[in-house]
Amino acid sequence: SNRGTFSSTFAAFHAHRPLLPSELRHLHEHRYAVVPGWLTDAADIGALRADSLAVAAHGSLCGVGRSGARRVDEGIRRSRQCTIIRPPPSNSAGCVDTRACLVRAVHSLRAELQGAEQLRVGQPRSGRAALPHLAPHETELLYLNYPIGGHYRRHLDQPYGDAGWQRCGRAASDGGSLSGARTRRAVSFVIYLNKGWDAADGGALRLFPAHERLYGSQVSVGHVADVLPE
Repeated sequence: SNRGTFSSTFAAFHAHRPLLPSELRHLHEHRYAVVPGWLTDAADIGALRADSLAVAAHGSLCGVGRSGARRVDEGIRRSRQCTIIRPPPSNSAGCVDTRACLVRAVHSLRAELQGAEQLRVGQPRSGRAALPHLAPHETELLYLNYPIGGHYRRHLDQPYGDAGWQRCGRAASDGGSLSGARTRRAVSFVIYLNKGWDAADGGALRLFPAHERLYGSQVSVGHVADVLPE
């Protein structure tokens, strides 16, 4: 089984490199950073790729829209997802050890970002905010699979409405139990697991300025980077 195949070779998975000072500065100054080779072992990447395919049947089509009003619209987003944190896939699917090691690596990254001196000082006039507290229990982690022709049109990971804050719990339409607590995404990250990717294959992640709306709703200053999914 996949579980038996990977658990013995992946148990020591920890091969990720620390972020460079230059990458941390770029994240603070430009609100994004590209980190080549964060996972340093090809075998680790292969194991994660195999696990993501093994659990694909336990996933679902990706939705769009805010929490409580999400819907599937393949004209905007065509991909599938399988959550790893909150809730995880069945233990009978793929390799539990592989996913547990990935979770530990991501929590290590969270701690590294939280402790980075470069991210502690905000500069409000330039729009550079100090990194807020990153609560361990608020981390979201999932596998995303984009088929041939898959896409996700231009969007905001953190909506402008209500400054990005969303209430915790379930909406009344889902049975209620919304609490008074609120949460807001502070950091988004993508770990690519593709092998042998070429620019001609397309699929680049196109990034736009963090505060483009300040230039006016009818004006676009263009994208700032195209990141290959490799």
